Amino acid sequence: MLQRDQRQVMAQRIDPKLIMANAILQQSAIELAQHIEEELAENPALDAIEQEPACRGACVPPESCPICDQRERRAAAEEARYDGAYEVDPYARSAREEGFDPLGNLEAEVTLQDHLGVLLRAALPETDCRIGEYLISNLDDNGYLVDAPEEIADELNVAVEDVCRVLATIQSLDPPGVGARNLRECMLIQLQFLRDDGQGNAMAERMVRGHFEDVVYRRHSKLARALGISSETAKATIEYMRDNLNPYPASQFRPPWAYRPSNHRSSIRPDVVIRRTDVGYEVEVLGSEPFLLGVNPTYREAYHRARASNGSLPTEEKRHIVEYVERAELFIKHINQRKKTLRQITRAIVDLQQGFLETGSRAYLRPLTRTRIAEQLGMHESTISRATAKKYVQLPNQEVVPFDLLFNASLSIKTAIEHLIAQEDPAHPLSDQQIVELLREQGTRVARRTVVKYREAQKILSSNRRRR
Repeated sequence: MLQRDQRQVMAQRIDPKLIMANAILQQSAIELAQHIEEELAENPALDAIEQEPACRGACVPPESCPICDQRERRAAAEEARYDGAYEVDPYARSAREEGFDPLGNLEAEVTLQDHLGVLLRAALPETDCRIGEYLISNLDDNGYLVDAPEEIADELNVAVEDVCRVLATIQSLDPPGVGARNLRECMLIQLQFLRDDGQGNAMAERMVRGHFEDVVYRRHSKLARALGISSETAKATIEYMRDNLNPYPASQFRPPWAYRPSNHRSSIRPDVVIRRTDVGYEVEVLGSEPFLLGVNPTYREAYHRARASNGSLPTEEKRHIVEYVERAELFIKHINQRKKTLRQITRAIVDLQQGFLETGSRAYLRPLTRTRIAEQLGMHESTISRATAKKYVQLPNQEVVPFDLLFNASLSIKTAIEHLIAQEDPAHPLSDQQIVELLREQGTRVARRTVVKYREAQKILSSNRRRR
């Protein structure tokens, strides 16, 4: 008689509800709008109700409410007519008062150069912007640098070291791999991004650095012998690179006639809007407008009957009703949670970046990391990353910028290091470890080797050589 071997095995399973919540949180406004349309088509229990503007007659600011806005405009027109001078266009008056450019909000295709230009101006001093802009203009459609740094240095009449330094800054920007001079460098840059994000693979880096040709041609056995690993490990590592690396880092920025994105067209449409009001800043999260989602009343009533029935409904009909109603409820819950999370994150950013919001100048950006926002809101850092990844925010001056600009940790740390060293006692200069501790007191966690890296990048001597 055969005996079955029964053993308990612990395996970690991810809750499908958590997967759905993270997916919706990560979606941009355009992706979410498309997702809602798809869900409305697939789920008969989900209803879209046109939102009626709720108005009590004193909305602040008036233009945020269609009813109050129209009332303000009529009053302005009446006032101008009774003044007897000439009739004023109330729409033009509102635009002048708000400093609003209606053409500035038209959706347009964002190019790789536009995207990098915004990030680069925040990451480089003014003296290096000319080199950075020239390098950006020399990137091809895939994001690779066309000309050699030596040729660019000769063209601009600058040192090759300066070109390489600015190029390194470009290579640290989003999308990972941009600015690479070849496929190997592109892969190494992306692997470094993954390592910094806690998802790195040391074996993959070893393969690309020392056995690139074998990686390209997927020579599993040869890689295994060279690195002293099994063929299965070599194959799994190459699969990791295939799933996580993109040989065409700028493909998402190609125009629609050259490339058809898999999810949505690349357009400068904000996911969050920050407005200045008389009582502070107002945050609006976009994505689910112009409809209010709800459960279909007929399905809701049938759901309650199905729950209360004791076998009176056919099993298949009961399963259909329960499945679709609970799916609709969960979908609405995750959309509301996305809106709440994005609003909380943006409000925290508003509180910490008042100077930048008031002036619009990158010079007033304060040191800020996702870790700090996570600690302040009691969230996990990965939640902050998912919520803000590849999303844009519209500032009070109507400029639309990526959330990454507000979390430019490299720029903030470099600026903070430079500021601390500028204020140190020349007779007792700060050591790198002391700088680490001072930054930690300011809410910025950074490793000592990172301080050394940024200090050397800014051509600042060590503490021993700074002592006077």
